[in-house]
Amino acid sequence: MLMQDEPMAFIRDARAGATRRPMQRIYVIHEAVLEGTYPNCRTLAERLEVTDKTIQRDITFMRDELQLPLEYDDKVHGYSYSQDVSDFPVFELGAAELAGLFLARHALDAVRGTGLEETMREVFTKLTKMIEGQVQFSWSEMDRAFSRKTPGVAKADLKLFGRLAEALLQRHEIGFHYRKLGAEAAEARRIQPYHLGEVDGCWYVIGMDLDREALRTFALPRLSRLKVGKTRFELPDDFDGTNYLRHSFGVWTAASEEALHIVRVELRDYAARMAQERRWHPTQELKVLNNAGTRVELCFHVSRLEEMVRWVLSWGSKAKVLGPPELKKMVRDEVKEMG
Repeated sequence: MLMQDEPMAFIRDARAGATRRPMQRIYVIHEAVLEGTYPNCRTLAERLEVTDKTIQRDITFMRDELQLPLEYDDKVHGYSYSQDVSDFPVFELGAAELAGLFLARHALDAVRGTGLEETMREVFTKLTKMIEGQVQFSWSEMDRAFSRKTPGVAKADLKLFGRLAEALLQRHEIGFHYRKLGAEAAEARRIQPYHLGEVDGCWYVIGMDLDREALRTFALPRLSRLKVGKTRFELPDDFDGTNYLRHSFGVWTAASEEALHIVRVELRDYAARMAQERRWHPTQELKVLNNAGTRVELCFHVSRLEEMVRWVLSWGSKAKVLGPPELKKMVRDEVKEMG
């Protein structure tokens, strides 16, 4: 429930000796100037219980960064706006913006239970504190109005993630031990880290494997004993992390687009209905096969087929692989093994 009828309530309640945040002070200064009483640094400092220098810094910020038309009148020894200021640039928030803020808050679920959660929550708290003093609302009311269910998230180590991100941004080669799926032990790897990406609740680093001389993708939860080297590298001009993952259905991808497979799958009944409401891949194309909409054909351009097998099997008897033949065989073999 949004409560905008008393925009200054928070600030009034905080006056008893509390230290106001910069944005709260700026909002009070803005209101005082709008009142037309020509406030100056001294009167504002007394009102906000801070120093004159603090107020001067706030006014400079309002004028230079927020582009507010603040002017000092030598005759009346105070500040005023030289033109109409109907919209305050910092706190212009409505119901739609607050709904978006709610969704951003729930995006924290993507890192819940990991070391990243604390850092992300601190960043979000700083953002939401900027609106205190203008809009009051209840998170519990928002929680009753909106919800979202997110998949489980792989555990990520904050220190590891931070060191890896720093090495990536500063273009330093790294070494680590990595345990591949199905392997009994981890092996040493050396890469030039190009990109960090989150896919299906897990973080991956994409980089040039220096021993194999090819791009490889590594899941952070299976990465250990990270060492950041002193050797630096140049990121290839033609590399784009988002584009690199474009043709992977999940995270597995081929080295070139020449290896792309054209996957065609028919979905029936409820699966066909759901397919018309969702998009699983950037290259997805959908064709409705009957008037009732209970049969559709989906087409994807993907570089690897392993993750397509899992997706097809998730629909059970409602899915039929139309092509390519390799995917048909992979699904058929998997079903046989399941039997």
